Amino acid sequence: MRPRPGTSSWRTVLAAVAVSRVLWLGVFIAVLAIDFPATPLLTGLRDHLVSWDAISYMSIASHGYPAHLDYRDAFLPGFPLVVRALMLLTRDDVTAAWLVNAVAETIALWYLARLVLGERDQAAATFSVWLLALAPTALFLIAPFSESTFVASAAASFYYARAGQSGKAIAAAALACAFRLTGVALIPALAVEQLRRTGWRPRPSMLLVLLAALPLALYGLYMQIHIGDALALLHADRLPSFGLQPTPPWTGFAATWHIMVTATNGETRSIFAREVAFGLLGLLLCAGMWMSSRIPRSMALYCTIAWLMTASLPFWRSQPRYILALFPAVLLVSDLAQRFPRARPAMLGASAVLMCAGTWIFAQGRWLG
Repeated sequence: MRPRPGTSSWRTVLAAVAVSRVLWLGVFIAVLAIDFPATPLLTGLRDHLVSWDAISYMSIASHGYPAHLDYRDAFLPGFPLVVRALMLLTRDDVTAAWLVNAVAETIALWYLARLVLGERDQAAATFSVWLLALAPTALFLIAPFSESTFVASAAASFYYARAGQSGKAIAAAALACAFRLTGVALIPALAVEQLRRTGWRPRPSMLLVLLAALPLALYGLYMQIHIGDALALLHADRLPSFGLQPTPPWTGFAATWHIMVTATNGETRSIFAREVAFGLLGLLLCAGMWMSSRIPRSMALYCTIAWLMTASLPFWRSQPRYILALFPAVLLVSDLAQRFPRARPAMLGASAVLMCAGTWIFAQGRWLG
């Protein structure tokens, strides 16, 4: 008797989550043993797991937002709220965040498997799950960042939208907007899905997709009450800590490229080379999705808007992490790999090696952005 598709998906997902975390833990232990031999294991894991944006998320989860405009206001409250809720049980913010992301990644991969299975076959679904779990920057699905929770809700939104369950799709998109501003890219994508189902005839009910932005409105209301600035989310990005404002993507690329080629320090060149490489990879994936007749237009539109939101800045930052939001692109990669099925294991192996390399840099505290 063949196992049911749902059962097969769960087995694949749980195996992928387990393998990715075993690799992550093995690399972290190796780094601590080699570079920080005097640091106790658990202490080292905690200290080296929290860096950059994770510091802000943990601060918000433990202490809330500051009583004045602060760079932390640029971080939406969805992830810190979930971590805070679990802290009632764990009494520790880092442990809670790690558990939240373990569950969230499992949910994300399950919805991804079901989404791809509805578009392709079981082989493509299995490959897609492993491809995301072992992505070169999959360490951010494990560390205390909002990527896992965002991908879980965004993947659920696409799954329900493609299944014709618009109410659930909008609710999941609202969750995504609570985790990351990138969630607004789901709104036009859901509108396209509804248009597709109505024969491309607009209907008043389509305006309901705007409800997905409700968490952003509520956050603005909270900030208006808390510090008197309903647009704190946007104003925080312009503070010196970030110095960000909407800029054509080619301007950001040029600035990042210039820093990379003129840097005299090898470490600096490496950092900005990653930004350029993953930024261009995101652009290439978006272009490929539009060129492929097999990729749903809603997914291509979502990925394009999501990429533009992160690339339209004075300089490219965190592109390796942000590319995880382009998860629907696994369909494109899976289609390309289908022509060479024997290359799939090699692709996953190479991706896993890159993930371990990135985790090594992150564990050493040398990952910037």
